[in-house]
Amino acid sequence: MHPVAEQLGYVTTESISTPIHASTSMSEEPSEVPATAAAPAAPPASFEFLIHTLFTQALMALGRIPNPITNQSVVNMATARHFVDTLAMLEKKTAGNLTTDEEKLLEEIQHQLRLMILTDGPAS
Repeated sequence: MHPVAEQLGYVTTESISTPIHASTSMSEEPSEVPATAAAPAAPPASFEFLIHTLFTQALMALGRIPNPITNQSVVNMATARHFVDTLAMLEKKTAGNLTTDEEKLLEEIQHQLRLMILTDGPAS
């Protein structure tokens, strides 16, 4: 698994210890699986984690990090731009409600992604 994906706690098919059966009904309530070494507990929900998740997805779309499931890097500029647009929308919708650190994080990540799109992307 890629170190960034591991740090963010992504679950891959290799780390799932309980097989998923096709006979499982979608109407059944999902049961909580206790955190184990194979399936660590999810990190707490936070604005920073959301931003880092979107950043990681954009990095995958730019081919900068491999998909943790396929272990392949694939460039999809439309998807990368979508994540930048999503971050810009979050910045606009949360204006005036973020801490200084959250504002700085959001601004810096958008800046980095836009530079990557300009340097990596084909001329539009």
